[in-house]
Amino acid sequence: MSEDKDREQYGVLLYYNYAEIPDLNHLLTFYHSNCSSLNLRGRVRLSTHGVNVTVGGNLSSLESHIEALKAYNSLFHRTDFKLGTCHHPLNDKVAQECGFTSLSIRIVDELVTLSSQPLLKAPDISNAGRHLSALDFHSSLHNANNENPENGLVLLDARNMYETRIGKFHVPNVETLDPQVRQYSDLSSWIDDNGDRLKGKNIFMYCTGGIRCEMASAYIKSKGAGFENVFQLFGGIQRYLEQFPDGGFFKGKNFVFDHRISVGSSDANVMGTCLMCQCSFDDYTSRCRCTYCRMLVLVCRSCESESTVYVCELCQKQGKAESAQLIEIGESKTSLSGAEFNNFCSDLPRVPRGDGKIQGPQEN
Repeated sequence: MSEDKDREQYGVLLYYNYAEIPDLNHLLTFYHSNCSSLNLRGRVRLSTHGVNVTVGGNLSSLESHIEALKAYNSLFHRTDFKLGTCHHPLNDKVAQECGFTSLSIRIVDELVTLSSQPLLKAPDISNAGRHLSALDFHSSLHNANNENPENGLVLLDARNMYETRIGKFHVPNVETLDPQVRQYSDLSSWIDDNGDRLKGKNIFMYCTGGIRCEMASAYIKSKGAGFENVFQLFGGIQRYLEQFPDGGFFKGKNFVFDHRISVGSSDANVMGTCLMCQCSFDDYTSRCRCTYCRMLVLVCRSCESESTVYVCELCQKQGKAESAQLIEIGESKTSLSGAEFNNFCSDLPRVPRGDGKIQGPQEN
């Protein structure tokens, strides 16, 4: 019986639900009991405002989890459960870093952190942008594509730079705004600084599964006159690619926060490029990171080296490539001496590796 269980099809389940939770401790107990009994792995975040969940396990267990949630509380009856089949986690390093070797259930203040600094007024999630189905979203983009560039529609990508490197929407005659932020908590500042590019426009937003657009769209609408027309892709890129397997207006791959790393369409075109040699490349399996800010960077197999200092595009703009003295010019590369490198790394952040050990920049 256990061998049959091991051969059972594996899957990943993503869902979120913004709703007032009357008894958070009771819900916490439910998740601990249910997820443990079903042998699910991944991340569960709970707050008084709702839930945000990404878990993996046998497909039948994930289906049982969904049914148990619906039976537990009617709040989950209208939840958009995104359930997909996939391979078992094959790369321990990736699985560990993505949190798919254990079950993490936490109570948090915010399901997603819109700003690293306290906002003067938190956006009201009930005032979020209007949901558009994948079909309606696509149809609006199609119609805008057939109009002139002054159609008043802009696409706003609510994801991080390492996600947009490998895939994003591209529609002729429609401007796509890519904030190129390191993390979601930087997005509110970008919105504050770029209000003139949004005001008076029909703003069409998208992200991986939808949750980041909920809060960000509410934040945009909270700015008042000129920011009323905000729309968001319901179910995110994931639902869009299910509706349009050839990719539709989405080009490249959809970055996901689990062991799959990314999910593509039938269109095999590669959008990303290697940080070092600029060849076409979009595989984050190696988990290379910027030595300064720890953001994921794309480094192809030929350029990958444990001793190399990687400096992401954003840090390069801030002049940190010169500080690191590691600038790729043609085929020549200059690197720091051992003593200089140690001084350079002394004040850099050290982040946990997937195995829980502390990884310093020199171990990247």
